[in-house]
Amino acid sequence: MTSSLSKLTSSRRRFLKHALAAPLIGSGVGLASAASPVAKFQRNERCMSVLKRLRGPMASVTQPYNRDFSIDHGALRAWVDYMCENKAPILFMTYGDSELGFLSEEEIEAVTRTVCSQARGRALVLGGTGEWWTNRTIDFINRVEDSGVDALNVHIGGLCRNEDEIYGAFKEIDSKTQVPLLAVDRKYSLDLMLKLAQLPKVIGDKCHEELYNYHKFIRETRPYHFAVVGAGQMKHFLFGYLIGSPAYLCPITPFAPKIGVDFFNALERGDFVTAKEMTFKYEDALLKVTGKLGYPHCYKSLIHLSGQYKTTLMRSPRTGNTPEQVAELKAFLLKSGMLPS
Repeated sequence: MTSSLSKLTSSRRRFLKHALAAPLIGSGVGLASAASPVAKFQRNERCMSVLKRLRGPMASVTQPYNRDFSIDHGALRAWVDYMCENKAPILFMTYGDSELGFLSEEEIEAVTRTVCSQARGRALVLGGTGEWWTNRTIDFINRVEDSGVDALNVHIGGLCRNEDEIYGAFKEIDSKTQVPLLAVDRKYSLDLMLKLAQLPKVIGDKCHEELYNYHKFIRETRPYHFAVVGAGQMKHFLFGYLIGSPAYLCPITPFAPKIGVDFFNALERGDFVTAKEMTFKYEDALLKVTGKLGYPHCYKSLIHLSGQYKTTLMRSPRTGNTPEQVAELKAFLLKSGMLPS
């Protein structure tokens, strides 16, 4: 059985090597249709530098709270160190996991500065905006540029009534800021994604689409040096990687970074069998337990159980998970080896 799997993997790699030719974002690996155009769209050096580093598992920045619900910046700095020491390549502020809708603009800026100053270039830092009107978003981006943030996710959410308004907002933000930007799609059409991919500083999209549209966005934006990153789960990225997705939001990396890094390294060396087995062993099994705990509550509980955060607190109207609620999760993590005993 092992021999057959090895032969299958070897055959697949030979096929991909000869039949798929265009470069991946930021790498020399050929995994695109031979008929697809090679990227000719020119971005500035700053954007290309971020794209080159935008590879691997992205650890979402989950907010640690003190007992009075203020942000525990000491715990946040310790978590950043833990991620960097364990080679997590990307720290990512996303609207849901990072609870940006529960933070003031001043708090989002403070968290951005804490993460960037503690990372000190050891990891790529992708910040995020709130869901704000365009001028407020522009002012925020320009204000935090000196924090050292590498790029920013622009969260528009449901503020716009149609795709013309979405594109207009991104076009204006792109023209009035210098920081590389990422879109965060919410049922965007391929036509809109192609238009966004041709804005000079919009370098990628955090893709929430299901598998086939995720793949479609990856394939069709290839000529534009545009990174379509998976919004979550190893099993989606397992296939997205093969056609050019460079990174993915990993539910495991924020508390067990070695697993997320090992999974990506397996893909990089062409060991797809090991990568597939890791999705079954870790991700599928974990999601069966965390699904009962709520989102993003479960992520904070995971980081707390790993010893990085003192509390599982969430800001009202959310409530953090209690020790009784996470007992099953703790037992699973210890049994699976995802946490030290």
